[in-house]
Amino acid sequence: MGTLNYVLKQEKRQEAKEFGKWYARAVHHSEMSTDELAQLIQRNASVKRADVLAVLSELSEVMADAIQSGRIVVLDGIGRFKAGIATKPASTAKTFSPQKNIVGARINFQPEVMKVEHKYIKKMLEGIQFAETVKNDVNKE
Repeated sequence: MGTLNYVLKQEKRQEAKEFGKWYARAVHHSEMSTDELAQLIQRNASVKRADVLAVLSELSEVMADAIQSGRIVVLDGIGRFKAGIATKPASTAKTFSPQKNIVGARINFQPEVMKVEHKYIKKMLEGIQFAETVKNDVNKE
């Protein structure tokens, strides 16, 4: 289990309902590449890094094909991936056209959840800890 660092940020938008209130925002210190992921999987499994890289590479291609074909891809222990569409509204159904109204696509991710003591938690966040980052330069006075 890991510890997720955060910084404190104040809501500064005058029009915001919670103007002036403070919130924790996650601090992300690095990215994990496919190669690093493969190295870590290799340490914990009986397959070589090259084999893991080949599987991960093929996984991304197969997932892309499935998602673009309207399928939902479910990765056990991780979650569900599916395509979503970003659109602009049309006045009527008759005036809607894909060329005019569809402005893009996105990937929707729904993390796998599990029920623990009458509460649903995201499986990949089970046991997460939180700590204020050392570089948080907020005056708490």
